[in-house]
Amino acid sequence: MVTIEKLMCLLCGDVVAADKIGPHKSLHPREQHYGIMWPVCGRNGYSRAPGNKIPIYESPSIAEIIGVERVYIRDEGQNRTGSMKDYIVERALEIGLHEGSNIFTVISSGNHAVSLATLANLCNAYAVVFTPASSSKIALLSTLPNTLVVGIKDAIFEDVYELANNLDLPYLFNANVSNEELFVGFGKIAEAARRLDPMPTHILAGVGNGSYLAGITWGFSYLQCPNPPAIVPVGMKGAFPLEKAFAEKKSIHEYAKFHVPEELIDAAEGSIAIASYSMPQLIQALKVSHGFTLGDLTNEDLKEAYQVLACDPYLINVKTIPEPTGIMGLAAAIKHRGVFSKKDRLLIPFTGNGSRDASEVAKLAPELAEWLPIQVSSSTEKSVRNIILVEKEIPRTDLARMVSERVSKEVNVK
Repeated sequence: MVTIEKLMCLLCGDVVAADKIGPHKSLHPREQHYGIMWPVCGRNGYSRAPGNKIPIYESPSIAEIIGVERVYIRDEGQNRTGSMKDYIVERALEIGLHEGSNIFTVISSGNHAVSLATLANLCNAYAVVFTPASSSKIALLSTLPNTLVVGIKDAIFEDVYELANNLDLPYLFNANVSNEELFVGFGKIAEAARRLDPMPTHILAGVGNGSYLAGITWGFSYLQCPNPPAIVPVGMKGAFPLEKAFAEKKSIHEYAKFHVPEELIDAAEGSIAIASYSMPQLIQALKVSHGFTLGDLTNEDLKEAYQVLACDPYLINVKTIPEPTGIMGLAAAIKHRGVFSKKDRLLIPFTGNGSRDASEVAKLAPELAEWLPIQVSSSTEKSVRNIILVEKEIPRTDLARMVSERVSKEVNVK
């Protein structure tokens, strides 16, 4: 495991020791729930549980459609819980258990929550998940053992983050992107990308996976790799505040609301947001890698990406079919193909398995949905275990008390 010793604040430039992150972030009260620190000093190597070798496929047919030299597809859907969130969760569990924590928390409406709940249970640890009550993953989450789901009614993700991030629950180990020691878990992907011959020139993924791209960039820096690939965060039309921040040379930018009707972009549930809490790290990664942003995606663009994917029978036969959020990188490469040259080599991670959102895949690409493995996750087939549904106006002290009472019934709260 990489041990982080010092980090630089991306807002003021100060370099602080890893055990001083909290006090330093308190100097930036309005931004402390963001990932504002960037590791600049670490030691030791990477580690990962055996059996998690992630396949990378080359697709000449997709490369020809886009008009580039190579297209590599990395199937992160082959992670244990079906998404790339396992990297950051594995690191959180590794650090937290080493420090004596056994209760972990995440604010997530999707794969991050599923990953934490699943992997924490395998470690005999407990997970507390805060999520919008409208999340499509809440039915699955509420059936998982050793998990408390706190659903916030009539809330979007940013409402939940604002409420849950400020709760006084010191016994919870923070597995969110605001814990800057975690995103380096994605750095090991840089090792795999560096071994490709020829190495990719660009890496594309949805902005909802901002810490993923930032962690990969950090990994290339940690490995002292010359000429690392440019990272290319991509986003949905009218729901891509990072694009605005990068254009205006800011570390943080938020929208007050989506700039287009939500029904045009709602297929990529995990990547439509008015804020991105890994934004400062992702802006830093863009600078370090000389990357750029690609936006303006709609549901129709995701549909076209599935149609292009269907042109590669090998990828379909090995069931490399991502969820809509996971296909955003391919959608952007197709829509903005004029940005790339014939000599470019694109690494496009499919960041989550299509079985995680098979109903949405079926809407966009019914011809591919039949290839997805069936995943039983309905709450009608499993018993609901532990869930709290509250109004978003609930006082923080009341919510903290409710969570502590529920958790203390099952685990020892220290």
